[in-house]
Amino acid sequence: MSPSDIAPERPRAARRTAFAVLAGLAALTASACGAAPTGTINTRAGYTVTSDEIPVSVCPTEGEARLADDEGLLIGAHFALRVECVVSFDAIPEGYQLDYLLGEDVQLHPPPPGHEFTLVQFAPEPGAEAPFMTDDLTELSATLAIGEREWDFEGAVPAPGSTYLTVAEKDAPITFAVVDSERTQSMDLRARTREGLVQALYNGSTDVVNTDPAEGSVDGYTTSGSYEYWFDDWEYAPQFTVSRDVYQPGEGWVADPDRALLAIEFGWLHSGSGLEWEIDPEKALKVSGPDGALTPASVDHADEDWGDGVWRTFYLEYDVPADALAFELKFHPEGPVEWPEEGITLPITGDKSHDISVSFE
Repeated sequence: MSPSDIAPERPRAARRTAFAVLAGLAALTASACGAAPTGTINTRAGYTVTSDEIPVSVCPTEGEARLADDEGLLIGAHFALRVECVVSFDAIPEGYQLDYLLGEDVQLHPPPPGHEFTLVQFAPEPGAEAPFMTDDLTELSATLAIGEREWDFEGAVPAPGSTYLTVAEKDAPITFAVVDSERTQSMDLRARTREGLVQALYNGSTDVVNTDPAEGSVDGYTTSGSYEYWFDDWEYAPQFTVSRDVYQPGEGWVADPDRALLAIEFGWLHSGSGLEWEIDPEKALKVSGPDGALTPASVDHADEDWGDGVWRTFYLEYDVPADALAFELKFHPEGPVEWPEEGITLPITGDKSHDISVSFE
């Protein structure tokens, strides 16, 4: 706990002396004006106390002070937090565990006229995790403001359970903002609204799906003059790794705040035993989402030399809405197969379509 200008209860003797002085002043004023003045002791404007070591919620389990999970949640590439509760008061309301913040022996006098106590606590259990760890290259900062009082955080965000109490003007703005890799997300805690959300981070429960293999086998046959050429049982079983990204380490943000990057990776035996089966990934793989067929934004591949053949890995990327979570993949590898050494093209039989469902829910 780090109190600032805290005003603890005075000893009894000192309090009696102060009252005696006040009584004397009151008597003098009464003899001059005919009426005794009244007065109160206030906790001054700007009084502040904070703690980042509170393991429980200081607010009641129910009530208007608590924010629903979707109201208080902020997630970025390198942080995840949730505002537990926000409350303003003149006297400590029933059911609040402010002893965790103030200690057992500290009593709060009322704030000055036109002011109020305002408390903000971040949830001890945010209920979400940051997708990536921070490192020396991470640009992360945050600011919490209650009226004119501000707390700045560099390279971090408020710790789980951290609590901030100050005396501010009544109905003063309460705002919180996080800048993660030049992208700002913010909350107006009076209005309970959020802006600048990286929306894909709030949809879905997983980021990567590995499908079952699409297993198949084809045969090839042709004739040339008096010669026959064929092969049997060219087996394939590509597995599709499908990811849904908005940020990639070393590259930064790869999608707009209301979009996501759908990336699909799969491997293919491009050649072996003198034969070559080249497929066009855009023709062989058709992808559709909630809004229909998708067109890839980029297509690439990388080859690995296996000595007697080449293993080719394809990479396809699609721009999709942030709330799109279900996709259908239709994979149909078509022929022909080439025999380059012989200059032969072999049509294939046994080819088929494979329907694969992918869900990030």
